[in-house]
Amino acid sequence: MKEEKKLHRRGFIKNLAIMSGAVACGALTAVKAKANPVIPEKETPVPPIKATQLTPEMKVEAPELPWGYQELDPEYVRKLGHIGFYEKECGGGVFWAIMTALKEKIGYPYNFMPLPSRDDFFANLAGKETGKSLQVMMQYGVGGAANFGSLCGAPNGAASAITIALPYHDAEKVIPKLFRYYETTAFPNHEASEYVFEEEYYPPKYLNSKVLPQNVSHSVLCHVSVGKWCAKSGYASKSYERFERCARLAGDVAAMAVTLMNAHIKGDINTVFPTKLSKETASCKVCHFHGEKFEAGQFTRGSMECESCHTDMRPHLGENKLSTAYGIDVGKWAGAAAIGTGVGIGAHAVAGRLSKKGENDEE
Repeated sequence: MKEEKKLHRRGFIKNLAIMSGAVACGALTAVKAKANPVIPEKETPVPPIKATQLTPEMKVEAPELPWGYQELDPEYVRKLGHIGFYEKECGGGVFWAIMTALKEKIGYPYNFMPLPSRDDFFANLAGKETGKSLQVMMQYGVGGAANFGSLCGAPNGAASAITIALPYHDAEKVIPKLFRYYETTAFPNHEASEYVFEEEYYPPKYLNSKVLPQNVSHSVLCHVSVGKWCAKSGYASKSYERFERCARLAGDVAAMAVTLMNAHIKGDINTVFPTKLSKETASCKVCHFHGEKFEAGQFTRGSMECESCHTDMRPHLGENKLSTAYGIDVGKWAGAAAIGTGVGIGAHAVAGRLSKKGENDEE
């Protein structure tokens, strides 16, 4: 009986290879081996395996991650990200944009991903009944995770797509750069606005084609990003202008995610987007980092811009009543932390002058 099942499985795999093509099998081998995150180019995409082609006895399993990456056109993905926002907002829209481009470019194994097609999106946005469920992975990212206001869905959705495409040790190099881009970029950027004026975005027509103010959030948090933009622009968070701002931002982030992955597979990501910690964050990390000495300030981790939230640093300058787990007042080492802050700022400035890559640079 077991031998019969093995023969049946071998027969199915043979048929699957015929349906998917020899190139797909080669791509699977490359992904399985994890020797190279880039799947070899092929002339035509592999058609998706349809449910109607399977029998109840057949079991199809998606290969393990990563699924591989090939160079994509950032401007095409920017357009997908913009229209994706209007259907599934930031998290689902950006994830859908990158995954759709990879599915169209590579085919297998991305055809395992349950993604609505562009036609489905356009039809749904045009109010046509398609009878299809358009739920998308990472859709929960909207409004900082189900409208919770935390991590913005655009970099969240993009990071998920990056982790599917690249080995994780590579994704770890790309994602922080994408987040730094989000923190330091004035959104919506110029490319996004030009597409509006030239009417190059996909249908249906964008909700608002006016010039929108730009703003740098210095944070990856949704409520900070939206709140600062609304404060600068004077538009309410539920205005059409704010929706269009976030749609353009979604396209910008999707395009940058692809730009960074393109650069990474060519080995020049640090040239395309060199990143440094801000002076303030570098000074904080002199004491505050992922370490083992609580009293020395090693009770946190991360590389977010500290000053976007921690604007009042006076606890470092005087007595603080907060006690550690060992009963020692934080104020006992606050003075040392303040000194460390000054030293950190000076060290960062000197490192920046002496070398293009200093100790506070990010990889």
